[in-house]
Amino acid sequence: MYYHQYYYPYLQSQMNRQPPQQQYPPVDTSIFGHSVSSLQKLALESSTLLKMFADPNFSHSLMTAAQAGNQMKVDSLIKSIGISTPVTVKYNPDGILLTMPAQTQGAECCTLTMFLKWGKFREQLF
Repeated sequence: MYYHQYYYPYLQSQMNRQPPQQQYPPVDTSIFGHSVSSLQKLALESSTLLKMFADPNFSHSLMTAAQAGNQMKVDSLIKSIGISTPVTVKYNPDGILLTMPAQTQGAECCTLTMFLKWGKFREQLF
């Protein structure tokens, strides 16, 4: 039995075509630079948080409030540290998740997220 090979010039040309190159705008590092500056401020403030968390009395109060499910007390303790960046706090029996967003030029540019483990109840953290 004989099979004739058909030649499809359109298909052949489509298969051999290179995909078009993506065109990007010229590199401008100004926005990135603002993000870096904002994140450096967040890093300093997170260092203040961590120093306070290292205090056994403060961490005991924080963990006790979290264990009782007292979100208002947890938020109050975090605010009492005196940093200017708002901190979103979530916790569970395994630990505490802190999210600190920063803004530059009127828009959110970067976020620092920290998870600190304080228990060993589950494999899945958040």
